[in-house]
Amino acid sequence: MLTQAAWFAASTALLIAISASRALASDKHGASLRHRNSGLVNVAAEKFADLTKCEVSVLEYADASDTNRGEFAVCGATADPKDTSNDPNSAARWSPDRNLRASLIRWLAVDHSASKLIDPSGLQVLGARITGDLDLSGVAVPFPVALVRCSIPEPLDLEGARIAALSLEGSYTSEIDGVEIHIERDLDFGSKVPGFLSSGPVVLDGAKIGGWLEMAGAHFRYSPPRHLNPMVLGDQKAALALDGAEIGNDLLMCCGFESQGAVLMNNASIGGILDCGGGRFINPGGYALFAADTRVRSAVFLSGNPYGYSGNFEADGVVSFVAAEIGGYLVISKATFHGKAAEQHGLVAEALVTHGGLVWQDVALENGAVLDLTGATTLTLIDNARSWPQAGQLMIDGFTYQQFGSGAFYESPRDARSRLRWLALEAGFHPQPYRQLAKVLEESGDETGATQVRIAAEDLRYGQYGTLGRIWGGFLKWTIGYGHRPLLTIMWSLLVVLIGWDVVWFAKKASVMRPTYPENTPHNEELHYQGLHPLLYSLDVFVPFVNLHQEHYWWPDEDAVGSCLLFSWRIPVRGSLVEYYLWAQIIAGWILSAIFVAGVTGLIRSD
Repeated sequence: MLTQAAWFAASTALLIAISASRALASDKHGASLRHRNSGLVNVAAEKFADLTKCEVSVLEYADASDTNRGEFAVCGATADPKDTSNDPNSAARWSPDRNLRASLIRWLAVDHSASKLIDPSGLQVLGARITGDLDLSGVAVPFPVALVRCSIPEPLDLEGARIAALSLEGSYTSEIDGVEIHIERDLDFGSKVPGFLSSGPVVLDGAKIGGWLEMAGAHFRYSPPRHLNPMVLGDQKAALALDGAEIGNDLLMCCGFESQGAVLMNNASIGGILDCGGGRFINPGGYALFAADTRVRSAVFLSGNPYGYSGNFEADGVVSFVAAEIGGYLVISKATFHGKAAEQHGLVAEALVTHGGLVWQDVALENGAVLDLTGATTLTLIDNARSWPQAGQLMIDGFTYQQFGSGAFYESPRDARSRLRWLALEAGFHPQPYRQLAKVLEESGDETGATQVRIAAEDLRYGQYGTLGRIWGGFLKWTIGYGHRPLLTIMWSLLVVLIGWDVVWFAKKASVMRPTYPENTPHNEELHYQGLHPLLYSLDVFVPFVNLHQEHYWWPDEDAVGSCLLFSWRIPVRGSLVEYYLWAQIIAGWILSAIFVAGVTGLIRSD
């Protein structure tokens, strides 16, 4: 049997042998790792202890010497971005092997000895958990960065950074400070891989993006900022801020885009289209989408069914395009404006300018949502009646357009009766919308409709002046159509003359008309006196400045009473009544003649 000392010596020798064996194996593994990663991994290993599997994958992918790289540096179990194992919503269950230190990403960007080893394709990371605060503020990142379907729970500071291209497709992030960031190419939150979610404000005020700003299917949520200066957001609960941003190509907030909080893009510039088709902008009681003073080179779409996506545009709150300028069409179709009756909501587009047209088709304005186009300008208006707002919720004073549009699938109401119902939706009377509508109808060849609109405007104008105004307006309307139908005066004049003809004929037959002998009475007056002709007499009385030598020689005897036979009826005639009628006919002649001249010359028209 071995003594106790011998057992101790043998055990000690065995432990030493095991330790030596492990050390040798470790040295062989390290040598193998260094041999396999002769570039960027080795440089990083000197700076960062205990590189994770994810970090090694990222470094190997980014190394310019790697000639067998795929689409991404894969930190999970699969290279398929849509696989559920890469869903950042489950990041809490990811293993530590998927951790990627934010400090490592920053080091790659700022350390020249590292960045010179990076391939021009840059960092293309899939399914990583970014640990620590990623601070790239003021950093000129010389390569593209893509953090696809990653979990970024800490604030992301990109203020003043310059990056070749940036993608956060399908990632979950906290707040992002991207004030005055400069992206040379595209900034992508969700083109190929939708589902981006930010749990805090994303601020890109003053950003300059050379290409596209892609946010299809992205979700933004407002929450009180942890890192951002509250003064940046002001009093608006902004989930996404793009004030003063300059975007070289398209801005896509479509196809499942959602914002729970305001989207602010005051004074922004977009070099392509602004597509919000199928997007949801939710900020009850505030601004859902604030695009005042924004300039869009091409078209704007607040619509449904873009690119085959089934959703429609929705907004809860105010959508503002005040003083915006759009190079093409503003298309608002298959859209719903939600909101409570006590809260302002709808579209406010005062002083908007569209160089193409305005499409307002299949729009639902709930609970008194407004349509405010005060002072707006467009070339073509394309709308339908079912999209008009409730009475009192339309504001179009100063709104100008050149024509109503039509096409294969739509045609705007263009008859005067329908358009007058549209104008009646505006609260109060404003003459400009009536003048504008009349001008458009007249230029399209509908002169009758244009006159109808002008008369309707005069009805409302005189109706403002109380009972006397309505009486005088009614007289002008039925006698001369407020100057727009001067031929009505001729019809009334003919009627008066014909009645006068009948009256004088009855008076002559009843012998109540007497010669006036205006000159010396002739000796044989019964043979040589001027004859009485009832029609000429009526014309002579009615038409001013015309002397047919009838009224001059004949006048009813106010004391005379006679009768005449009409068919089988004997009709009594009093000279005094005939005299009263002739006085009235003289006055009517002066008035109708005067308003006829005023109507023909345009003196009586308000336009």
